[in-house]
Amino acid sequence: MGMGGMIDFLFLASGIYLIYSAVMAKHKGNIAANVMLSKNITENDIRDKVGFIDYMYKKIILAGVMIILASVIHLVNDYYIHSIQLTWIGIAMILLALAIYSFTFMRGRKLYIDQRNNQKNR
Repeated sequence: MGMGGMIDFLFLASGIYLIYSAVMAKHKGNIAANVMLSKNITENDIRDKVGFIDYMYKKIILAGVMIILASVIHLVNDYYIHSIQLTWIGIAMILLALAIYSFTFMRGRKLYIDQRNNQKNR
């Protein structure tokens, strides 16, 4: 397996982990700090934990599924098809998934965390 295949497997694992983290947050209330929170933020900083999880859940699932699909496309393409178009489709899917995740992360922080932290710092 070449470096491209290894990177595809790492993306595949990260997509699976995103979905797992979202499901655990939704069903057990366990927020994965490395997925849904900045390193200087804790669950105690969230003013509406249930609302935050509800807001993040579907969007993180979507990003995870897109990353998994892009990884599978790349793996199949790398080993069997060898199409430059599929390579670019996979790259576009990963970039779109990262954009969705980043936008959701920043907006979720703004809606459910930053206001509380601003009040604490006053």
